[in-house]
Amino acid sequence: MPRVASALDNCGLIAAFVAVVAAQALKPLTARVAGGAWRPALALASGGFPSSHSAFVTALAAGVGAQWGYDSGSFACACAVSAVVMYDAMGVRRQAGFHATAINTLVANAYGTRGEGATTTGTTREEMDEGGGRYRGDAESGAPQAGESLTDTLFDEGFDAFVGRLQERPLREHIGHTPVQVVAGAVTGIVIGIAVSFSVVGLE
Repeated sequence: MPRVASALDNCGLIAAFVAVVAAQALKPLTARVAGGAWRPALALASGGFPSSHSAFVTALAAGVGAQWGYDSGSFACACAVSAVVMYDAMGVRRQAGFHATAINTLVANAYGTRGEGATTTGTTREEMDEGGGRYRGDAESGAPQAGESLTDTLFDEGFDAFVGRLQERPLREHIGHTPVQVVAGAVTGIVIGIAVSFSVVGLE
């Protein structure tokens, strides 16, 4: 009876999944080695070393190339997507993080901080980043509720409410990557993609 193909035979898919899990798992370790505190929540956070986005797309490309050929259209598409994702990680997303830092600093300096964990030290801000940036508001206190956007608050309640929302829940700052983090993620993805290809393609 011929063997029925399944998702487990898709080298690119498996490699991408393994790479993103491995990259996220490495973030608390690399942060600790760099002299930071042991923060397991970094395994679920964006930003950090290495870039899990880069690892994801490069592992996908390596797996696709190994299974369908490095001269295939699928490999070309995977490489193009990888380039866009890594460029955005170093460019658009990193700049968005800079903008968030600037806005948070301006609001903190001009209006002060208030509410659950909003401090100028950045400690709670990091904790909020790790938790996905959601603010657990209190309806009785008039604080914005989770799931509301900043623009909803701005247009519905005015600029003062918008500033208050930023005081309660600062913008997420760690959403992009440095070039070193992106390169490290790319290397991680390529290595994992090649390793997975030996086990998946080699079994066919």
